[in-house]
Amino acid sequence: MKLLLGLPKKMTLGGGGFPQPYQAAQLHLHWGSGHTRPGSEHTVDGHRYAGEIHVVHYSSRFKSFQEAASEPGGLAVLAAFLQDTAVAGFDVAKLLPYDLGRYFRYNGSLTTPPCYQTVNWTVFNQTVRLSQEQVCAPWSSSLPPLNPLPPLGDDEEPIQNNFRLLQGLYGRTVLSSFHSLEKVQPTGK
Repeated sequence: MKLLLGLPKKMTLGGGGFPQPYQAAQLHLHWGSGHTRPGSEHTVDGHRYAGEIHVVHYSSRFKSFQEAASEPGGLAVLAAFLQDTAVAGFDVAKLLPYDLGRYFRYNGSLTTPPCYQTVNWTVFNQTVRLSQEQVCAPWSSSLPPLNPLPPLGDDEEPIQNNFRLLQGLYGRTVLSSFHSLEKVQPTGK
């Protein structure tokens, strides 16, 4: 199960190596089951993080996300690792790292079926701090305030481990906008 937030049409992605603008379509999170099973879909030097946020965009060459999803270069996803921490409040502006100039980039696939090989991935080198309560906040506004976490699915079971297992590179080249021996850094903001 995946939880989605729709994004306004005025949010776009351009420049930074993209030949045309991309329209923001959705934001979603992947996470594991606490400290025992982290849920990021990417790793750096074999390290998996608590979770991962994806901001999915589709190319302006297409009329819709659905049309772009199955076409090469149709999608661009901004991804950031989540660091589980105690942080007060929920500020949507802080859902991406402070420094957007440090990232890995590669051509890959969607992480959910049908897993089309159409995504230009940008994975940031800085984590975003988010508490479990904040991860659940956008989807739990209609639930009682003391509802147990993580959020509950339709069957009233906790939504956990909603990430795809790590996949091989299969000859893909991963580019870096910085000296790639540096480790992923926690956000300073």
